[in-house]
Amino acid sequence: MKKIVLSLVCIFSVGILFAQEGIDRYIVKSGYIEYELTGSSKGTKKIWWDDYGDKEREEIKSVSEVKIFGMVQKEEIHSIHISDGNKYWDINLLDGTAVMGTDSYYDAVDFSEDMTDAEKKKFEDDMLNAFGGEKLAPENFLGYKCEVIEVMGAKSWIYKTVVLKSTVNLMGIEVNEVAIKFDEDISIPASKFEPPSDIEFTENTYN
Repeated sequence: MKKIVLSLVCIFSVGILFAQEGIDRYIVKSGYIEYELTGSSKGTKKIWWDDYGDKEREEIKSVSEVKIFGMVQKEEIHSIHISDGNKYWDINLLDGTAVMGTDSYYDAVDFSEDMTDAEKKKFEDDMLNAFGGEKLAPENFLGYKCEVIEVMGAKSWIYKTVVLKSTVNLMGIEVNEVAIKFDEDISIPASKFEPPSDIEFTENTYN
């Protein structure tokens, strides 16, 4: 359930901005961001990226406790996700399992490529309206001027498609991701986007 809530944040905030900026994951070429996780999930999340998100590494270490219909669900995560082009590697550091695969959506056509700026803006507005969302007045966070989007109990502060802060309170689940460090346009070693050589990966055949 917690993963569903987090997915909503991505779909209804960053996804809207993709219509404006194109198919790149970020419009910042490279960067590093570290989040503090609070609420139902406590811990940290770190992301490195290069080539506008074509290369990315995400590390999560967290403990979650969610109460649904009177039942408490607990989950501990310590994971690494690496992507380079259409290839990805997922590592579970708790049980030692690891999978690798190919992203079948990597070569997806940019549906907004032939849109005019006015058409992109209309698509953004239509998408927000369809889910009862709204774009609020811009706010500064960590010294950056952010667009603020609120929809379905989720609120995101977004700088150049980078979510610096997000808060979700939906179906009794509270999830907060707040950046405590953000560096843009930095040099990142290529080794950050290479899978560890001492781990045996299983091929994911369900892509």
